Amino acid sequence: MIEKEPTRRAAPSRVTRQMLLYFGGLIAVYVIAVIAFWNAEPKDGVFIFVMFAPTVGALLARFFGHGKIQFGRPGWWLLAGLIPAVAVLLFYSLGTLFGVDSLDPGTLVKALIASPLAIFTASLTAIGEEIGWRGFLWPTHREENSFLRTAVILVIVWWIYHIPLILFGWYGTISGIPAFTVAIIGFVLFIGVITDRARSLWPSVIAHGAWNGLVSTGFAVTTINGSQLQAFTGSNTWVGEFGWLAAFGSLIVGVAATIWHFRRSPFASNK
Repeated sequence: MIEKEPTRRAAPSRVTRQMLLYFGGLIAVYVIAVIAFWNAEPKDGVFIFVMFAPTVGALLARFFGHGKIQFGRPGWWLLAGLIPAVAVLLFYSLGTLFGVDSLDPGTLVKALIASPLAIFTASLTAIGEEIGWRGFLWPTHREENSFLRTAVILVIVWWIYHIPLILFGWYGTISGIPAFTVAIIGFVLFIGVITDRARSLWPSVIAHGAWNGLVSTGFAVTTINGSQLQAFTGSNTWVGEFGWLAAFGSLIVGVAATIWHFRRSPFASNK
């Protein structure tokens, strides 16, 4: 199916102003957070501030640039937000068959039982990003651009957003950037689909929360003394959000969802 060209376009000057306000606010909060927590240990503070930087940008664009934040309503699409985490769980499990990671079945059972709480907790910070990414940036660009063009924009922005923290050595690993990039591509495609379908940012919050709370930790369980036991263990090359198992799971889900999205209805166009 060939995408139709968008039929409605916002005034270029207005969109430009919104983007300047959005990225100006995001970058300002990001830089202030990095400077403020440069010597702090652990780096929890910088992550919290950085994750809410997109929200600050979205609010500036909303109130000073007449932009719109698409909150929408929670619905059954919330359950679709769990699909990437489930897909990665399957890939982690397959990895054990090929010896690239190891599984502790008892810990996995505990992690799955505790997963609603883990997802909810991680979603409390993930919403800080999603208000900016899928609440403002995605729908704003979808008014102007096709699905794939908007996805490319989000992939580039989201990738750049993470890179400074990686280069500083605070988040992930430099060697894991290729796998992380593949994971981002798949994730942006999948969340783009469910955002278009739901007309809501809440499914993306669940997807992001499930990723941060389950995938990135190797489906870990927090013990009474505060330490974490991982259900899936192995090298960073394979396990975690900078590992290839998560990257493959994310990409397959994202591509499959996009193909389905284009074939099933005109949602993939701007209408």
